[in-house]
Amino acid sequence: MINNSARTPTIRLSLHDSIHMIHREDWRIVTVDASPYLQYDHLLALEDAMSATMEFRYVIYYCEENLPMGVAYFQVVDVEDQGSRFQEKVCRLGKGIGKRVIKDMKVRTLVSGNVFHGGDLGSYFTKDIPAVDRLRIVEDTMCKLDKGGYCARTASILLFKEFGEDLSGATDYLIQRKYHRLEMDADMVIDLDPGWKGLDDYQEALTSKARTRIRSIRDRSAALKVRIMKPDEIRDASPRIQHLFEQVLDRSTFVHGRLNMTVFAPWVELHKDHLQFRGYFLNDELVGFSTAFILGNELDVQFVGIDYAHNTEHAIYQRMLVDLLDAGILGRLRRINFGRTAEQAKSNLGAQPMDLRFFVKHHSALANKLIGPFLRSVKPGAFEQRSPFKKVHA
Repeated sequence: MINNSARTPTIRLSLHDSIHMIHREDWRIVTVDASPYLQYDHLLALEDAMSATMEFRYVIYYCEENLPMGVAYFQVVDVEDQGSRFQEKVCRLGKGIGKRVIKDMKVRTLVSGNVFHGGDLGSYFTKDIPAVDRLRIVEDTMCKLDKGGYCARTASILLFKEFGEDLSGATDYLIQRKYHRLEMDADMVIDLDPGWKGLDDYQEALTSKARTRIRSIRDRSAALKVRIMKPDEIRDASPRIQHLFEQVLDRSTFVHGRLNMTVFAPWVELHKDHLQFRGYFLNDELVGFSTAFILGNELDVQFVGIDYAHNTEHAIYQRMLVDLLDAGILGRLRRINFGRTAEQAKSNLGAQPMDLRFFVKHHSALANKLIGPFLRSVKPGAFEQRSPFKKVHA
C-alpha cells in the first residue's frame, strides 16, 4: 500500500519481474492513450528479446475501488562509459568515496523509463492523477525496488528519464528527494513547414550553400539502393543488422544497454506502417539501416546501423538523414525528432536542440552528496548551431 501524502490516494500495487505475469487488460485500460512505446505488446517483444541481458520490472497501481489507475515501467541496465571526457573524474570520485574503480566503467542503473526510447516513458496514469502525484507514487516504488532486494543485483544509480520543460513543477519533487538534475545532449528536432509537399519545396527554402550540401549527399550516395524492409527480410538479415548496429555502438561514448535487433521483426509486425525500417544496400549487400516510428504527427528516429568502411565514400549516414526528412515531409508530419548525437549533421538540415531533463541519485546517501558537484559539471557536448534556411525579411 502507498499513501505518501494527504493529496495522494491510498493505492495498492501489483509488481512483477516479467510482463508475462502482468494482467494484460488492466495494463491496456491504463495505457490506451499512452505512447506506443508503453503498450503491452511492444514491451512484450522487447522483454523477450532482451531478457537474457537485462532485468525488467512492471507495476500496475490500483485505487481503493480496485480499478487500475496507473502503470510504471523499470529497467535494470549496465551503463557503459566507453571513453567519455568524464572518465578521469569518475575514477577520482570512486576513490574519494572509498570505492575501487568500476571495472570496465560499467555502472548498474535502475531506470524509470526506457533506455531504448526517448521521452517520459517510466509511468502513465489516468488523467485525474496530477503529474506531481504520479512522480511521488513512482519514486516511492523506485525506493522499494532499490531497498527491498527486488533486483538480482543492487543498482548503484537510480535514474528518471526524461522530462520536458512542461513537467518542471512536478520534477521539483525529485529534487526534494535528493535527485540531481543531469544535463545530457539534447534531442535534435525539426518542425516541418506545412507548405512543403516534397523535398524540392524544402530545398527551395534553403540557402544556396545548404542546397549544394544536399545535392552533394545525394550524388555521393547515388550507388545506394534504399528500400523499406519487411519482417521476414529483417529476420533473415538479423546477424548483419546486429553487426551494423554494433559498429555504431562501438563509436558511442555511452552505451545504455545493447539492443538485440531481432526485436524489430515483431515490432514491424505489430506497428505495421507506423514503423519504418529502411535498408541501405551497396551491390546487394546491406551496408546500413535506419528505424523510425510515426507517433501521431511526429517521426521519431530511433536506431541506425552503418558499415563505416563505406560511409565516407557513399555518405550513408547523411543520406539516411535526408531520407528521413523526405519521409516526414511526404507523410505530412509536423515534426521529426532525429534524436541525440551527430548534432552538427542534423543542425545542417535545420534541426534545433530540445532539452530533456534527467534526474539521478546514488544508492548510497553519502555518495549521493559527493556526486552532486560532479553531475553539475557535466554539460552537453558543444557544437555549432546552424540554420540552413534563407533569411525572411519583414
